[in-house]
Amino acid sequence: MIENDLKGLLEDIALNDSRASFKRLYLFYYSRLLRFAKTFVKMDEAAEEVVNDVFLNLWIQRAKLGAICNFQAYCYTSVKNKSLTYLSKAQLDKVSLDDSHTEVIDPSANVEDRLVCTDINRVINNSLNKLSEQCRLVFKLVKEDGLKYREVAEILDLSIKTVEYHMGNALKQIALGIANSQKSTPAAPQQVTL
Repeated sequence: MIENDLKGLLEDIALNDSRASFKRLYLFYYSRLLRFAKTFVKMDEAAEEVVNDVFLNLWIQRAKLGAICNFQAYCYTSVKNKSLTYLSKAQLDKVSLDDSHTEVIDPSANVEDRLVCTDINRVINNSLNKLSEQCRLVFKLVKEDGLKYREVAEILDLSIKTVEYHMGNALKQIALGIANSQKSTPAAPQQVTL
């Protein structure tokens, strides 16, 4: 969603109580925020409850939406805070990213290309699973959710340098995993002419 479109939706909601604009906003952000909430609360129903509570609060406070400078970061921060509140009430304290994985498969690719993509996906996911949970979360927010380093730093209460470090570490581990997988893959048989 372009920033001007977002600003127009927020103004329409704040000034006109537009349910149609709020629905567009909800549909655009819901699945992203749901995945983010699941990294904290682990359960689908709890994540849905968290995200719906955030949107309910946004609707209740709709007159103030125009004052929010960075709406996307605001939403992610709200989901994080609501998730942590949920966890403290449920007396849980572990964040899990085991359900997240990256997939790089082109549906129009031929069989050989799909096999290569499947192998690369396996290597990437294995590399990501070796990272710390904080590092995986930073990688997911930047690469899967498309957030900027500054936004991730704001959402997770980290410095931008820490976000840069985690991204560098994640990319280094993925590159190392791919390099190692290529070393262990046997070379294609070469044709011998007699």
